Amino acid sequence: KIYIPANYANLLTGFPTAETLIRSLYASANFSRKHQTPFNYASITDVPSYSWSYASILNAAGIHYLVGGSNNYRAPVLLQGRLNEDSPFWWQGPDGKKVLLWYSRIYQQMQMLFGLPPILSAGHDTLPLFMQQYERPGYHADAVILYGSQVENTDLFPQQAELAQQWNARYAYPKMEYSGFYDAMKNIQAQFGQNIPTVRGGGGPYWEDGIASDAYYAAMERQNESRGPSAEKLSTLTELVDPYLAADKKGLDRMWTNMVLMDEHTWDSYNSTSSPTSMEAVDQLAVKESYAKDARTEADFIARNSMACLTNSISVGAGNVVVFNTLNWKRDGLVTLDMDKADQLVDKSTGQVVPLQVVGGDKDFERVRFMAKDVPAVGYKIYEFTHSQHPTQPGPVTQNTTLESPYYRVELDPETGAVRSIYDKQLQRELVNQSSPYRFGQYLYVTGGDESPNRILQYSHVYPKPNLEVHPSSGGHLIGVTRTPYGWVADMETSDTNTPAIHSQIRLFEHKKKIEFIEDVNKKNVDTKEAVYFAFPFAMQHPTFHYEIQTGVVNPAKDMYPGAGHEWFSVQHWVSAEQDGVAGTIMPLDVPLVTLGDINRGQWPAQFGDRQGNIFSYVMNNYWDTNYRAGQGGHFRFRYVVTSAATTDDTALSRMGWEEATTLEDNIVTSQDKAQNVTRALNGKQESFLSVDDPNLLLETWKPAEDGDGTIMRFLDLGGSDRTVTVHTPLFDLSKVWQTDAVERNQTELQRMGTDGFQFTVHPHQIVTVRLAGKGAHHAPKLEALGGTQPQ
Repeated sequence: KIYIPANYANLLTGFPTAETLIRSLYASANFSRKHQTPFNYASITDVPSYSWSYASILNAAGIHYLVGGSNNYRAPVLLQGRLNEDSPFWWQGPDGKKVLLWYSRIYQQMQMLFGLPPILSAGHDTLPLFMQQYERPGYHADAVILYGSQVENTDLFPQQAELAQQWNARYAYPKMEYSGFYDAMKNIQAQFGQNIPTVRGGGGPYWEDGIASDAYYAAMERQNESRGPSAEKLSTLTELVDPYLAADKKGLDRMWTNMVLMDEHTWDSYNSTSSPTSMEAVDQLAVKESYAKDARTEADFIARNSMACLTNSISVGAGNVVVFNTLNWKRDGLVTLDMDKADQLVDKSTGQVVPLQVVGGDKDFERVRFMAKDVPAVGYKIYEFTHSQHPTQPGPVTQNTTLESPYYRVELDPETGAVRSIYDKQLQRELVNQSSPYRFGQYLYVTGGDESPNRILQYSHVYPKPNLEVHPSSGGHLIGVTRTPYGWVADMETSDTNTPAIHSQIRLFEHKKKIEFIEDVNKKNVDTKEAVYFAFPFAMQHPTFHYEIQTGVVNPAKDMYPGAGHEWFSVQHWVSAEQDGVAGTIMPLDVPLVTLGDINRGQWPAQFGDRQGNIFSYVMNNYWDTNYRAGQGGHFRFRYVVTSAATTDDTALSRMGWEEATTLEDNIVTSQDKAQNVTRALNGKQESFLSVDDPNLLLETWKPAEDGDGTIMRFLDLGGSDRTVTVHTPLFDLSKVWQTDAVERNQTELQRMGTDGFQFTVHPHQIVTVRLAGKGAHHAPKLEALGGTQPQ
């Protein structure tokens, strides 16, 4: 029997976080509930390979089956791995949980076998060829799945609806039947029984290099995906603190919808590179860009509005700034704001004047940057503006090319606008490969690949390799090195091919083991084939690489399934190279793609192999011939964080990555906000809304429940062992707590700890979703205990 399924639940490719992927499932879940159909499968259409985290995330959402309709255009995953011939198989995610996966050779199999519109007689010759892959001893079912009736972006041909009936009337074998994915997979699974193999690992990225065709909006989207959960947590807390103020559920839904649409895997029309100035290409690109811009606007509005509402319940008046931390551990972070030139800033919890760095301003105000320290978990800290007898002065500027902190000695290379040497004082080791042709953090512009066909434009065994030329940045100079309260800041400027100006700022921190690279790039828009990288050559000849994905960590030499991509990789927060007691880490905050060992040269390796310790941030390319930007120009900003240790500590790096990507939020209180400073419900110095007794557990979001019943917390284990975790909400009473699946269907009632706590068990890299309920749908704040009064 051949099942021809209908499809309505598509997932995302690109670089979605775990949270945006879960949000993409909500629409399918709601569709299922509305139509009383089981929500326990998903399909991915037109995508060749999948992030390893999909298996874990789908399982967490209660989804049992995944059917992939692959498109191997520019992607040899099934040509090299042949997983379509080994389907079905259990796909095991980083947390050990599984989803049953059926890999289809292509996503339009009916059209490939019968044509479009379908011709019945064509199947007489093509169907036997299609079924040969299942005529093996290990295939235990009498049914297979024929995935997809026709190519996308075309109207439906009604003749398809009659094909199965016409086939069955003429031929006795095989029988055809229209089916849903769930019914087809359930039948095949039942026939296989216990004879289904398990495959572990990720598919590696193939199509994700299309993201690099629009680096400006890709960076904006990464920032949206970091700030979106902050806006959501702040909005949820607004309602919990003051039941008269509702969380902005509609605004949050718009924000997430825009992010999901931005993460969809194509950017532009079919003629985007052949006719980039056509109305079709220009208009479609404008729609795509609007998703990122609208998500940013929604996140910013909701965050600011929520902070203002929360500040209204804090015992603090005008002339103060409230700094909010949306992560569930106490932390430090840089904050930038404007203040009067005659003022200073005082930490109200310590009474100490805060050191400031002047970074701009005019005759009426100064723009300052300061290190906010020990901001409470999912909480806030208050700073007060007071009059100063000693106005803040800019730090001294030198021309010294050597910077030192307790952790590093850094030697600049102004000629390239990069770093010549990084000496780790704790490890007593040089981190930078001194024999590399590139400096650490150097801008590289790559030309070549215009002569078609070649293997960087499309995979083929017979196509020639492209003739690429790397142009490193040069002709640079040192602008100056400034001493700041938190360390040293060096500014350099250089240029490169089609790149008139590259401003590089290197920040060496005094009290934290890290170096920041802030790269401001002004680039010309060209339509010739190009790529842009930043090089980070570590002094390692045979390193082990690791990189973070949505719900785990990948060793690309071990954690990849057959046929996976090895040319470039999609990184969530960090990538590291480790060898002989040294682990160097790069955190590409605005750029999802990296290449390891070398730049992308169209090699399409079947195995990861042995590579040198070079990490390249893969910033831009225009190698696609459809659906993406033809060229990129304008101003771009890319931020990187560098750190090192004796070994790759996955959990510590993931915590640090979340800190670097999730900025502290601030709200300045003016007389327009509060005419008087009267006693309010919340503490006027600092406060925490949440306590989690586990350093390796991340509160990914705290949101209004989709069905309006309470609020939802979602936790992600960053890497630990099986353990029991205790969570307290010190300002809120809890009446009932449920553990749910990721789409918020109640599963198990959890044990409560007193009036404001609960416990649950977590496994390594697991996603845990919890529903919190109080009286009605809200948790009443303990206002009396804080000196306030409950509303009547």
